[in-house]
Amino acid sequence: MKLRSVAVNQFKKFTSPVRLDGLGDGLNVVVGPNEMGKSTLLDALRAALFEKYSSRAQPITALQNDRNQAAPVVELAFELDDGLYRITKRFIKKPYARLSCPDGRTLEGDAAEDTLRTLLGFDEPGKTGAKAETLGMWNVLWVQQGQSFGALDIPSTARSSLHSALEAEVGTVLGGRRGRALPQAVEAQLGVLVTSGGKPRGSYKDLLDRIDALENELGDLQGRRQELAQTLEDLETAEESLARLIAVDRDQADQKELGEARQRHSRLAELEARISAASAELELKKRNLAQAEKAAEDRQRLKDDIKSEEAALKESGQQLSETRSQEKEARSQLDALRAQVRESEAAVAKADDAVSRAQRITAIVDREARIRELEGRCAKAQAAEDRQRQAQQKAAAILVTDKLLAAIRKADKDLQAVASRLSAAATLVSFDIAPERRADIEIDGQPLKAGQSSVQAVEPTTIFIPDRGRITVEPAIKDRDQLLRQQRDATAKLKDALAAVGIAAATDAEDQYATRQSLLQEAELARQEAALHAPATEDHDAGAQSLSDYIEGTRTILEREKTELHLERLPARSEAEAALRTAREQAAEARNSLQTARAVLTGPEEALTRLQSELATVNARHKEAEKRVEKLRRQLTDSEAACADDQLAAAIEAARNVFSEQERAIAALEGQRTDETLPQLEARIGRLEKALQDRRDKRATLKEKIAGLRSRVEAAEATGLDEAIAQKGRELALCEEERQRLDREVRVLGLLLTTLRSAEQEAKERYLSPVLRRVRPYLQLLFPGADIRIDEDLRIAGVVREAGYEEAFSHLSMGTQEQIAVLIRLAFAEMLVEQGHPATVILDDALVFSDDRRMQRMFDILNMAARNVQVLILTCREQLFEELGGRALSLTPGNSEELLSA
Repeated sequence: MKLRSVAVNQFKKFTSPVRLDGLGDGLNVVVGPNEMGKSTLLDALRAALFEKYSSRAQPITALQNDRNQAAPVVELAFELDDGLYRITKRFIKKPYARLSCPDGRTLEGDAAEDTLRTLLGFDEPGKTGAKAETLGMWNVLWVQQGQSFGALDIPSTARSSLHSALEAEVGTVLGGRRGRALPQAVEAQLGVLVTSGGKPRGSYKDLLDRIDALENELGDLQGRRQELAQTLEDLETAEESLARLIAVDRDQADQKELGEARQRHSRLAELEARISAASAELELKKRNLAQAEKAAEDRQRLKDDIKSEEAALKESGQQLSETRSQEKEARSQLDALRAQVRESEAAVAKADDAVSRAQRITAIVDREARIRELEGRCAKAQAAEDRQRQAQQKAAAILVTDKLLAAIRKADKDLQAVASRLSAAATLVSFDIAPERRADIEIDGQPLKAGQSSVQAVEPTTIFIPDRGRITVEPAIKDRDQLLRQQRDATAKLKDALAAVGIAAATDAEDQYATRQSLLQEAELARQEAALHAPATEDHDAGAQSLSDYIEGTRTILEREKTELHLERLPARSEAEAALRTAREQAAEARNSLQTARAVLTGPEEALTRLQSELATVNARHKEAEKRVEKLRRQLTDSEAACADDQLAAAIEAARNVFSEQERAIAALEGQRTDETLPQLEARIGRLEKALQDRRDKRATLKEKIAGLRSRVEAAEATGLDEAIAQKGRELALCEEERQRLDREVRVLGLLLTTLRSAEQEAKERYLSPVLRRVRPYLQLLFPGADIRIDEDLRIAGVVREAGYEEAFSHLSMGTQEQIAVLIRLAFAEMLVEQGHPATVILDDALVFSDDRRMQRMFDILNMAARNVQVLILTCREQLFEELGGRALSLTPGNSEELLSA
């Protein structure tokens, strides 16, 4: 198949008819900027051939133009061996399909689409539109934007076409159906025994599981037999240990030794208790002696403290008298200095009052100047607000608002659309008569306008030509009444919309709307000017009136302050500032004098404070000394009244004698001790008791263990372990023989399948040779020394580099993937064309990932392929593709009458 031309109208972005003519046999290039509609052109080609004209699926409705939703129309001319065909389709509104054949036949509707599918070899699209599976080989050869790289999407229908072409060229080299079925049968038989990964399955797996189970059972039985032998050995050892522990001689010796140890422990414990009681009594006598000695020491210390405190009391009395005299003298001096400070403070207060009055006068002067400034701004704001009101009043008098203007525009647009449709459907009557003779011609009783050379007839029209007669034209327009009714309705709507704003024409509405917008803009500028002169502040709102009210309030405050200060006139600004400076200087001098007086006062105040603090401290120490002396004297009197000095000495002597007697009694008791101690005897008693109890526990444990071991032996001997072990051994041997047989079968089937697959691979290489033979010259030009590998499903599996290693296709760069995919498409197209099948290659913005060197070689390859196959390149890269060569094509305006949209 060779594409010759394509034309579209109201198709996606195209709102007017567009054509692409001059498509030749070889390489064709359409170059244009983005948004020109190149990809839309490819969509139109696909729609013209592969989509059903009567479909309402979403992909079909998406073909409509977004602006006016008119019916999309596509016309495609293509050439086959028997001549030129032309298919025209209109979608959605009044859809139709029309196929013009070289033999003169014109097929329409479903007949046209059935014939088209038969000619080009694609399937009928489904309810949701054409898919890759229905397009067949065309889905591979026509590459849309962004789909030129990556693995080829070859649907099963396309793969079937390619396989048919391959078999037509090389014949059936895979052994036919039986040849392909043999490896499948071997693989199926092998699959009964093992998985694709070589793991056992089915009866083979069940046999291996049975062998594992028998080995586990046999191992369990053998383990139980070993456990029985160990149990017999443990029983014999336990019986020997029990016989040794039953002997009573050792228990009797330990019992005798235990009794003697308990008697010695009892006697020693009684002696230790007497010694402990005597030691406690000794400690009591010792504390009594210490208390008597401490009482004598405390009394002597009390007498010494009284003498020391009486001397300190006398000294503090003398210091108190001296401090009181110094404090009186300092107080007299400080009172004189404080009188001077009060005089300075009065002078400062008077100077501050003068400063405050000067500041208020200055503020009044500033307020009067501020009032004058605000009055000027208020006048400007009032003038701006007046202009704003006048502009708003004028704008309000114009009724053309945004909403009403939109209604007028819509009504006018609807009227023009209906008029255009009537004009397109009207019968055109042209007058090929000299201009000077047209003046006598009448149309429905009205003379032909000057310069008018034709009329459009929608309804029956009578034309009067003097000296010739009358001509009545009755146009046969489909839906004429409906169009006329729509025209009347649109005219009425436009008239109503214009009447609502009191104007006669749509152009007047636009002018009035522009005037209204200008007035509103003028009002907004005046409002902004008023806001600039009278903005809102913390003291008043925005606007001239608010500012005027604020000025009046400020003027009232000004008059009140002048009255309070008794000002008949306001001084000048410079005069007020000079008075304020003088008042501040006098206040500063008064403060300096005050600071000097206070500074002189600081030393005497600190001295008086220090003397007062010292006086308080000395007085407090004197009083504390008096209290301590009095307290110590009372303590000595009370102590002597309780016990005289001679009585205290007698009590100390008696306590010393009692303490000595108690020490002698303890020494006599300690002489009765032996070499043994209580802890030693307690440890021996515990050891003997534990040894006797351990032997009793061991005898009981051994008896229990012997009984358990005997029961286990009896139970094991009753199960017949040796017979069971022999039976499991025989079963395991039989299963091992069966496993060896299945192992041999798996190896044989695997070897057979490998041999068949190797032969099949050789056949496939021969089978794929037509494609490889055509693509290799292109591949060597692009990648010298490289080869390509294609699998049996015609997918690109990998590229074999010059070094001999194979690289997976998915691991290649995006640019390399795209270039190889284009080469494969060219090879497919060449093979199909050589066998008489229709094939054209279309690439939309392909080779976007190619570098400069690869791009030049791809240009050479495309020119080589174009000798046998028609190639159409759609690209936006004008400067780069200037070097491609080929036939340069461009879009041109089409004829709306030939591509009439419903």
